[in-house]
Amino acid sequence: MIKKLLILLVFSFSQLESDPIFDSSKQMDPKSILSLDSNGEDPKSYWYLLEGGLEDSEIYNITEETFSNFNWRRIKIPGNLFQNKENFNNTRTILLAKWIELNHDPTIQYSFRLGIINDRDKTYFNGQLIGKTGMWDSPFPQNYDKVRIYPIPSFLIRSKQKNLLLIKIQLYFHNSGGIEQDQTLLGPSKVILNNFYIDEFIKLIFLTIYMTVGGYFLFLFIRRRKDRENLFFSLFSFSFVLYNFLRNQLKYELGIPFLEMKKAEYLIILLLIPLMYHFLRSLFEEKYVLLGKILDSFQFIIFLFFCISNQIESMNFVLSNLIQPTWILYVILIFVILIRNFRKKEKRAIYITIGLSIVLVAAIIDTATNRNFWVFPRIMGYAFLFFNISLAMILANSFVKLNEEVEDLNKNLEKKVTDRTDALNESLNQLQILKEKQDGDYFLTSLLIQPLARIENKIPELVIESYVNQKKKFQFRGKDGEIGGDICIVGSIQLESGEFTVFANADAMGKSIQGAGGALVLGVVFQAVLSRAKSSYTKKRPPELWLKDLYVELQSVFESFDGSMLSSVVLGMVGKNGYLYYINAEHPWSILYRDGVASFIETELSMRKLGFPKNNHFFQIKTFSLLDGDTLLIGSDGRDDIGLFSENGERIINEDETLVLRFVERSEGNLKALVQEIEENGEVTDDISFLKISYRSENQKRFISEEIRSKYISIQTEAKKGNLKDALIELIPILETNPHANFYSLAGKILFKEKEWRESLIHLKQAVLENPLKENLFYMIAKAEFRLGNLNDAVIWSERLFLRNKFHKPNSKLFFHLLEQTENYDKKSFYLEFIQYGKNKV
Repeated sequence: MIKKLLILLVFSFSQLESDPIFDSSKQMDPKSILSLDSNGEDPKSYWYLLEGGLEDSEIYNITEETFSNFNWRRIKIPGNLFQNKENFNNTRTILLAKWIELNHDPTIQYSFRLGIINDRDKTYFNGQLIGKTGMWDSPFPQNYDKVRIYPIPSFLIRSKQKNLLLIKIQLYFHNSGGIEQDQTLLGPSKVILNNFYIDEFIKLIFLTIYMTVGGYFLFLFIRRRKDRENLFFSLFSFSFVLYNFLRNQLKYELGIPFLEMKKAEYLIILLLIPLMYHFLRSLFEEKYVLLGKILDSFQFIIFLFFCISNQIESMNFVLSNLIQPTWILYVILIFVILIRNFRKKEKRAIYITIGLSIVLVAAIIDTATNRNFWVFPRIMGYAFLFFNISLAMILANSFVKLNEEVEDLNKNLEKKVTDRTDALNESLNQLQILKEKQDGDYFLTSLLIQPLARIENKIPELVIESYVNQKKKFQFRGKDGEIGGDICIVGSIQLESGEFTVFANADAMGKSIQGAGGALVLGVVFQAVLSRAKSSYTKKRPPELWLKDLYVELQSVFESFDGSMLSSVVLGMVGKNGYLYYINAEHPWSILYRDGVASFIETELSMRKLGFPKNNHFFQIKTFSLLDGDTLLIGSDGRDDIGLFSENGERIINEDETLVLRFVERSEGNLKALVQEIEENGEVTDDISFLKISYRSENQKRFISEEIRSKYISIQTEAKKGNLKDALIELIPILETNPHANFYSLAGKILFKEKEWRESLIHLKQAVLENPLKENLFYMIAKAEFRLGNLNDAVIWSERLFLRNKFHKPNSKLFFHLLEQTENYDKKSFYLEFIQYGKNKV
């Protein structure tokens, strides 16, 4: 009885041992990594396979009790499930199972690393889907070389109990499938992912080294085109790097379609062996034999086939059964070249043979791994390092040999080097003498410019400052100096209409001596015109005509240089009343600083630089009224052309012309602070100059009572109704006690309409004297003078308006009629250019 009981107990234990439910892996330490790979010595480490798979609904219902109801059989993982083809049906879907006992720590996130699965999968843990890869039932391959890493939801884990891992796999190839390569692991997600990325990044580091080597050999070929072996090896290195990157798991981070990456991989692998053959053939200057040409032609045909084909299985078949056998012939050609040079006692052949042999062994191992003969990590990426080391030794020997030759040459060329050094020293001395002479020329030119760039202002209401910083600095006999094309000039003139301060801020074209030459010419002409301003004829000139004469003289001088000397400039004159007359010849726009706000007083280009041919077409005098407390800043383009640094550290030239406005506002119009603001925010790249004009009016603005204002509006309304005489009678008493420009203007207009020419002139001229900005009054004065027969006076008033606004059609018509009447044909010819340019606008 006891014997029967023992037999029954042994039988029960044997049944228990063979029951697949109890064949499981255990994780004792919650923080450790558990290998799920099959161990040949431990049957319990095996996995279970079910051919044909199950429906998703059936998978959800598998438990410990129902597991044994299916026809499971043990297999080893990882590995190709098609190794024993006689045990495999023609199924395309399989199910893998593994029981796991997990010592779970709730504070730790766990993940599976399931190796490389061929081709697409759905992974379940305790009946719940935790991850999937690839499009199910797709006719194209999905991810048959991708390592799967799936996180495990904590609520699915049964701590210290049996947990079921199920992987449903749909195959793509007919001769392979399952978890073919890599390793299957279970452990903390952080450790799993760290190990995964460390492995892949180490491979990338090696690829970076190989890429650098390839770039170095490409650089050698660019520098010496006849050494074609450098080109072939660089192409081989780049192809090798790209091929191995396409075998790297990080390629999936790029988001490139899998099929496109695989096609690229198959195309690149065709190039590797032929490029190595051509590298060695060119290195040892061997002939391009007939067998090599045939092999290359065959490779090219297959390359074209791979380009147009989308059938990866067909490409894999061609590669395995047609291409790889031809590589044996390439290897034979390569070793024939090496052996032939080895017999010549060529050291390069020895080093390359050693390195290439290691690479060849690695290639055989990787090819066998790729064909699923065994499970083994890919080692080609590491073995190629030995080949690079062999090339490094060749380059080192070549460098040593070259160095020895140079040392030998040094001994024989020492005297020539000494003679050459003496000749260079002599040239350097001559250059130093020429440099000193050049600095002398610079110094003399700067001395000539200094007295021309005077700042003379006699109007107390105006405060004028200037700043000039030339880019070119020099030293001459211990004295520091600078030279360039920027110049600021301020002078005073007395006209019949009052005293004016005349100014110029100019930037002559060219650097150093060329720009200084332009500044010198401009300064001489400007000062000459100022000197002539003391004549009685000049004093009678109105401001507009005087400024026009100054411009014409400067333009004629610069134009005589036939375009080799140009200069941008702002010419202007301002009186004690703050009225500004100016010309901007392609100079940066002038800045008005008023009540803490900086703005441009102009917004468009109207004239070209001094010296530009036919520049009279663009001539225009502009006017502006400065108010008490205003500051006008005129500067050269050096204020805008400052070097800035972008966010990525790249140096760029500023293109925002409004940037200087913000600098002016931050510096509150202070010239020194403005220059400091520019220098602190960027690098000054050009000559820079500023002319600052501050206006402080001592005259109090006339106050008009509300009663007088209302009466003025009433008189103006009466005049518009046609009651001119009544309006005039009411206006005269007001003028006696309130001499205001608007009152004079209204009285002059009424008298003008009544054709009282003499009386109207008195009031109109007084209105213009009070407010020179009233341009329409200029036309009325010119016409009244014309009616009185004062043709010369009429010409002057009409010309002043024409210079300000050549598009005033009635005035232009009157002006040319007056020129015809006075037989002033030269002036008519000069001003006809204005009309011809603007005739479409008039």
